[in-house]
Amino acid sequence: MPIKQFDTEAYPGNGQFKSITATWHNEPYPRISPARPELTANGKVIFITGGGSGIGKATAIAFAEAGAKIIAIFGRRVEKLESAAREIQKANSIVTVIRVSVDLSQRTAVDKAFENAAQQAGGAAVDIFISNAGILQELGTVSGYKEEHFRKGLESNMLSTFNAVQSILPHLTPKAKVFDVSSGICHISPLPGAWAYAATKAANTKLFQYLQAENPELHVVSIQPGVILTEINANTYFENQDDSKYTSTCPSHNTAPDFY
Repeated sequence: MPIKQFDTEAYPGNGQFKSITATWHNEPYPRISPARPELTANGKVIFITGGGSGIGKATAIAFAEAGAKIIAIFGRRVEKLESAAREIQKANSIVTVIRVSVDLSQRTAVDKAFENAAQQAGGAAVDIFISNAGILQELGTVSGYKEEHFRKGLESNMLSTFNAVQSILPHLTPKAKVFDVSSGICHISPLPGAWAYAATKAANTKLFQYLQAENPELHVVSIQPGVILTEINANTYFENQDDSKYTSTCPSHNTAPDFY
């Protein structure tokens, strides 16, 4: 069967980025609202890396609004995790929020962190895993880029993702949903100075493609957000275009029964 070729010229998107759909969304809209009964996450156990801020926190809140039973958030900064936990419980007072501080670049620590969270969840298996943690490396050209900045990006974006995937697999339900929060930068024309970030995000996307191919019983999705103003890009030249709440609803409505 021939692969359909999308005519992106037909849809201008937001002017800067082309679209394969006629409608371009920047904010949440009723169809994907986590408050819809048919998009319920009732009784689900959710683990989210990078859940203390930005897209990860917004995703946790969306799942709380959808009725999740247990949400575990992982990150380095205790104060961010504690603040996020309060916001999550404000969205749903009966959800159990587990917060675990961990350096995802350290495999042994990640194993212990996920085991700790699983124990706090009463031994329940994980229904939905969101791989969201990462950084935006120092901007610069390929030529002359500092090795230490490149290594930091590999550890924070690629090694941390690899460790999280290895550690979460034993805790997943047989038909768990796995989400990779990647970036649209993997698929667009080069943005000046952002090659290192683009390279690690593209590599992670391939990791999750292979994870799906090797584990067909899982439901693996890579989400490619646009430009969203979060801590990691607050001091760059990138202009905010999308509401983080919009991206955060993608996992919740992708896991709903009527999605299939």
